[in-house]
Amino acid sequence: MTILPLLCSALLLEAPKVESRLEQVGPVPANGELTRTPKQDRAVILVHGFIFHLRASSVAVPAFRPWQKPGCVLVKVLQNEADVFSFGYGQNACLDDVVKHGGIAEAVARVKRLGYKEIVLLGHSAGGLIGRHLVEDNPDCGVTRVIQVCAPNGGTPTAKTSVHSSQQAFIDSLTEESRQACLKVRAGKRIPDRVEFVCVLGYLEGQTDTDGVVPCLCQWPADLQKQCIPVVPLVTSHHQSTRTEQAAAALAKLVREKQPRWQPSQVEESCKLLFKK
Repeated sequence: MTILPLLCSALLLEAPKVESRLEQVGPVPANGELTRTPKQDRAVILVHGFIFHLRASSVAVPAFRPWQKPGCVLVKVLQNEADVFSFGYGQNACLDDVVKHGGIAEAVARVKRLGYKEIVLLGHSAGGLIGRHLVEDNPDCGVTRVIQVCAPNGGTPTAKTSVHSSQQAFIDSLTEESRQACLKVRAGKRIPDRVEFVCVLGYLEGQTDTDGVVPCLCQWPADLQKQCIPVVPLVTSHHQSTRTEQAAAALAKLVREKQPRWQPSQVEESCKLLFKK
C-alpha cells in the first residue's frame, strides 16, 4: 500500500540513516567555511525536491540541483537579498524520516549560529514539504519564513512511478493517497503564527490547473487556505519554477518582502480567480 512509507518512522524499530549536505553558494566563501557577509542579516536556504537517480548507489548520496549551485540564475539574483545556502539530502527514506533524521534542523541551526536575524527556507517541490514539516514540528528552530515553490502539499499523481527500491519510499510518500493520509495524521499541526509562509503556485499558460507535475489544488490545498496562507500564482512549468529569470525575480521579491497571513476574504477571492469557485 502506498501509505505504508508514510508511516515508516512508527513501524520501523530503527529509521534509515539519511545523509545531508549544506554549502554556502552565494557568495562562495574562500575557505569553504560558512561565513556571514558583514552587515547581512538575512540567509536563504535552498532545498530541492525529488531527484531521479539513474543508479541505486546514488540514492542515499546528497546532491544539489543545478538551480542550487553557485552562478545559477536564482543564486545570483538572491545574492542581492541575502547570503545563500543550499541543502541536499539522500532520498533513501520517506519524506517524514528525511525531515526527522536528514539533518535539516541541524543545518538551520548552523546557519542561525552565524547571527542572521532572518532565515528563509525556500523549498522547491518536495523541498517545500520539508520546510513545512520542519516548522510545524519545530516552530522555534530558527526559520522565520518558508517559501514553497510548486510543492505537492496534497500529493501528485506523477509520484506513481517506479524507481530504485531504495528510493521507492521517498517517492511513494509524495502520492496523493500518502499525502492525504499524512495530512490526517498531522491534522493537529499548524503553520506557526511566528513563521511567515507563502505558496508559489505554478501553472502552465493556457492550462491553469497544473504546472505539468503537481495539480494547482494540491499546491495550495484547503488546509493551507483555512490557515490563510497567502498564494502567489506564477506562469511556469514545475521544472522551470526555480530556473528562469522571471521565476528568480518573483522569488527574490518574496524573500525581500514580508509575507503576512491573509484575511479570509483574500483567500476566498483568490480561490475564485484560481479555481473558478
